[in-house]
Amino acid sequence: MRGHRAAHFEAASLCAPAPHTHTHARSMTDGAPALADARTAEQFFAEAVRAGTYDSPALARCRKGAFPKLGAFTCELEVTSELTNRFGTLHGGCVATLVDVLTTVALLTVTKQGGVSTDLNVSYCAPAPTGSRVLITCEVLKVGKTLAWMECVLKNEDGDVIATGRHTKFLPVAMPVSKL
Repeated sequence: MRGHRAAHFEAASLCAPAPHTHTHARSMTDGAPALADARTAEQFFAEAVRAGTYDSPALARCRKGAFPKLGAFTCELEVTSELTNRFGTLHGGCVATLVDVLTTVALLTVTKQGGVSTDLNVSYCAPAPTGSRVLITCEVLKVGKTLAWMECVLKNEDGDVIATGRHTKFLPVAMPVSKL
């Protein structure tokens, strides 16, 4: 992972041009070099925040986003009332959404293809009450020819695990051109 500079950003400032981070990674991609560019991941994240869709409120609360290495993404989330369930804790659906989108952000540092989810598993370990800060770490475990495997861990400020998630994505393969 030589030549990779850690990139940092805030969700609120994602509209500004990102610093270019560009290198080749071999360890996660079955020996084939993959163009890694944090700008692709940052652009995907920024578009998701601005989309105004189901995942936008949670993503807009993410701060201190960083790419500590290729295939990894970290950020902090402030738990606000709009992200909670009726018990005043971070909603399980919100956690699953964060696992889905933020592992894809990590994936986009090692491939230009976001892919399609084939499997998403979340284990809930502890509540995160309104007003708390959640530390989120996502990492790409492996990228094969057609599948990518990622994992995500959410912890509170004391380091206790709130939830863990695993995410598998199908990566589109170039279709042959018809000779008809």
